[in-house]
Amino acid sequence: MQKQESLFSKKIIHNVQITDPKTIDWDNIGFNPIHTAYVGGMVSLHGEPYEPFTLVPGGTINLPLSAVALNYGQSIFEGLKARKGRDGKIRLFRVKDNARRLADGAKRMLMTPIPQDLFKKAVIDIVNANLEYVPATDKGSLYIRPLLIGSGEGLGVCPSYENTFCIYVCPVGNYFKGLSCINILVTKDYHRAPRKGVGHIKAAGNYAAGLYPGKIAKNKGYAEILYLDHECIHVEEVGAANFLLVKGNKLIIAESESVLPGITRDSVAKIARDKLHMEVKFEKIPIDKVLGLHAYKDEGRADEVFCTGTAAVISPIGTLHYHDHDYVIGNNEVGPVTKKLYDLLNGIQIGEYADDYGWTTIC
Repeated sequence: MQKQESLFSKKIIHNVQITDPKTIDWDNIGFNPIHTAYVGGMVSLHGEPYEPFTLVPGGTINLPLSAVALNYGQSIFEGLKARKGRDGKIRLFRVKDNARRLADGAKRMLMTPIPQDLFKKAVIDIVNANLEYVPATDKGSLYIRPLLIGSGEGLGVCPSYENTFCIYVCPVGNYFKGLSCINILVTKDYHRAPRKGVGHIKAAGNYAAGLYPGKIAKNKGYAEILYLDHECIHVEEVGAANFLLVKGNKLIIAESESVLPGITRDSVAKIARDKLHMEVKFEKIPIDKVLGLHAYKDEGRADEVFCTGTAAVISPIGTLHYHDHDYVIGNNEVGPVTKKLYDLLNGIQIGEYADDYGWTTIC
């Protein structure tokens, strides 16, 4: 562990109570912040290479009020998990793909990209520094949140001269409770992200914009909201998760220029094609096709519908509320394809199935 003073370490204020892992109720950890022993980060000034990644005791970050991230939203992030297998080994899943996506987001937001090898090493370092916080196999995972923010000052609208990359981790349970069906509210009143905007990267503002419609859905008793495209014809995303449907031997994945290219989504597509021998298509999906309405009445509804994401993994959808009507999918039960995909993906992530794709990294 590096001891020298760094630009990053100077930003951290050690003013939080670190959670003792012995006091954690591992059966009820939920999906809420828990302060772990160490955070890590590094700083780039004026587009120069980042300083060495530094681990420091957990705390809060000190930013000027005029920081570009706070005033103008120059902020992107990633999300990935470390999971403990029954063999005791701790595995990361597709960490290089997270690195690649963060670098793409940095370019779009005029920030200094993190080299992929440096990103991977930083993630491994932060996990190894917080091993006591990794839950047992069936209890959850260690959620890893890399952030890249415009931390320099700027009163006018401008890219920050200083970028701070930081990572914190937190033990979490399941985002939704187990592999059980959730109910979804379909909205025509709100859009997740505009066309030709930044919907394809993990920009913080995309998620802030979803708070209000998400609250509407939850107030009405729904787990999440399903956004449609700007024409209110095609499916976009379920909150912050990708949308997929099963019809016969086809897996159809909602595609749009404003949809995040999900890593879990891509993993499911490959598993469906290679392991279940399904036909996999990425295409625009009309909401009428999902529900078997109008021109798709003869086809009937989708056999199965689910969403994917790092936090949710795979969450089956049992009911879609659209135009004041509840449309039940697959008798509101977890479909056989969804279950197989979940079991295969989960098995690869914890080392119970062979990783034929080279997706996992052992810490």
